[in-house]
Amino acid sequence: MRLYDARHARLSWMANNGVPDTVVSAWAGHSDLGFTKRTYVHPDPQSLRAGSEKLAELLGRP
Repeated sequence: MRLYDARHARLSWMANNGVPDTVVSAWAGHSDLGFTKRTYVHPDPQSLRAGSEKLAELLGRP
């Protein structure tokens, strides 16, 4: 495992576990929030399911 892999895993974990994107970006030392989001924020199946449920709730679907 490379040091980069450990850094990527840590920042991705933070991004996918409720740490605000701006905080993840600051931890990474990035000045471009967009770069951080493109690189480290990867939706997982649980996040996609939660988003789908919220959309169904908004649309009044069971």
